[in-house]
Parts: sequence; C-alpha cells; structure tokens
Amino acid sequence: MIRPWERSLFKQCRRAWDLSARERQDYEPTEPPHVFDFPEAIHDALDVYYFPGMWDWGRAIVRPLAVQAFVKSMRRQRGDYAARCELSSAQQQAWEEHVELGTGMLERYFVWAAEVDRFSPLQVAVLFDVTIPEPGRPDVGLCTADGRGVWYRVRVNMVVSDEHELCWLVEHRITPSTWDDLDALLMDEQSLTRSWAWEVGFFGRLEGTIHNELRMAVPGDGDPPPDVLDVQALPGPSGLIKQESNALFRRTQIPRRPAELQRRGPAVAHEAMEMIDPGLRVYPNPSLEHCLGCAFREPCVAMNSGGDARAILDTSYRKRTSEDFEQGRLGSVWGIGPAEISRVREHPGPGNQR
Repeated sequence: MIRPWERSLFKQCRRAWDLSARERQDYEPTEPPHVFDFPEAIHDALDVYYFPGMWDWGRAIVRPLAVQAFVKSMRRQRGDYAARCELSSAQQQAWEEHVELGTGMLERYFVWAAEVDRFSPLQVAVLFDVTIPEPGRPDVGLCTADGRGVWYRVRVNMVVSDEHELCWLVEHRITPSTWDDLDALLMDEQSLTRSWAWEVGFFGRLEGTIHNELRMAVPGDGDPPPDVLDVQALPGPSGLIKQESNALFRRTQIPRRPAELQRRGPAVAHEAMEMIDPGLRVYPNPSLEHCLGCAFREPCVAMNSGGDARAILDTSYRKRTSEDFEQGRLGSVWGIGPAEISRVREHPGPGNQR
C-alpha cells in the first residue's frame, strides 16, 4: 500500500521515507510535532457543511454544526497532544487564538459560499484504494517481486455535480497569506493525481478541478468589502478558467482534458516501481528546505556521523499504533465505491497532503 505522503517523502528524501513509511520501518516521533493541525480542523468543518445528506437542509441549521465540528476537532487534537506531552501556557494561548481565528473564518466563508456554491455535493472526505497499473499496460496491476499487488490509498476532499450534471473534484486549500499562482494550480500534482484515482476507483468522468482557497486572515482596513466579488474568465489549456474571489476567499474552476488526468497513472506507477524495487538504494537528500522541518533529523545526523542512530530511534521514536483509517468518522459515497467509509489519519510529518 502506497500513500500520497509516502510518495511525496520518497521524492524529498529516501532516508526519511525509509524510516517513516508504513511498508518500511514505520517510525513516528514519540512526541507529537504540533498541538493542533489548523487546516485539518477547517477541513472537518467543511466536511460537515458540504455533507450530501444535509445539503437540502437550511444553511442556518448546518452552519453551527460545521463550526462545532471545527471546535471539536481542535479539542480532540489538543487532547491527543496533552495525553503525550505537557501543554505550555504559550501553546494553550496559540490554541485559543486559532480557535477564534477559525470560527471567524468559517462564519465569513459561509456567507461568501452562499453566493458562489452552484453545485450539489456528491461525496465528502472519501477514502479509497486503487490498483496501480503497470506502465504501458493500464489493464494489468503492478505487483511486487513476491507477487503482492500494489495499491494507492487516496483521500478526496469533495466531488460535486454542477448545474449541467458534470462532476468536478474540489480541493480545499487553507493558505496563510497570498493566493497560489494560477500556474501552480494548473500543474498541481495532488489534485490531478486524486482526479485520476477517482476516475479509476469510481468509473466516472471528471470535468475538471475546483480549487477552493481560504486565507487564514481577518478582514483588514485596506481590503475591499467582503461582499465585493471579483469574477474573472481566464484562458486555459483546456478551456476557460473561472475564478471568483474576494479578499479572503477564492475559488478557481479549471477544466481538464481526459488525457491530462490519465497521465497521472503512469507517473504514479513509475514512482511505485522504484519504491518496491528490492535493489533500491536508500540515501539522504540534505537541503535546507527538506531538513529544516524533518521529523527524522536527529537519527539522520547520527547515521551521517557514524553515531548510534538505533539508540535515538529506540528512545525518541516509536512504531505506529494507529491504523490508516479511523472507523466511524464522516464520509459519504455516491455511485460505485467501497462498502465502508472512514477518515484517514494523515501523516503529521514532511510530505503531508490534504
């Protein structure tokens, strides 16, 4: 089983991947890296707000439920951290500030979304596995040297149907400051790979991707009024790109050609072939960007200097005890899909993707 965060980490640093990947050494730090994951909590709120089973409900009923989901997620994360580490006063203050920030963000987002939501949600927080195909043989699944099939585990934020009954994959993106460049959205590997996997897993056709961006900010004095909506139609490689935004939120709808999504299958397969190669060489890829926030810096430095990395791993790390899927969390399936929907436990270290 290969997960998106493992693919990302493999491309960044094979040593960090080898230490943390579930099919490899499966280590995680004993001490959690953060008290809370703010984007995860916002995602939990949006999962409730767009839950298909409540889409016909009045939004006045759903909004407080979504805010409650955000606060509940923040409390759960803080509780998980406090169960393993002592919470400092500064950490508690940061948690409280982000609860206030997130609550305000969501309240403002719901007002904005009421003007731009022109679709019906079909799925939210959907998790599923797809067979990785052999390159050049899309009908044949990739296998390991000992004959095991190779699967790719995917989480999709949301799939919606527009007024023309065309399906779109939606990516919620929580950004701290400026908007992502349009070219970055056009080439976004995460949304393209998720789209390819969804079409394979659900035998469907996606018209394109929608990037739903929320800024971690409050309205400033120099910002346009929140009710001012900027609408643009921009030329794109597969048709017109529609973009709607104000100072705090932006939504970019990008049509995608079928070939653009289908190319992601061979790309994932080529990477997977390297990862399952019995003769794979494992080595570090040091750089300021990769190493600064890496959860495995200490044992990696010890390995490089000939020190006792095993002692560090035994005292500061542990084998994972949690499963990928946490049963009983929110999820919805439309069409053909897995029998049970669960919520994935995202990897907290480098390469995490939401």
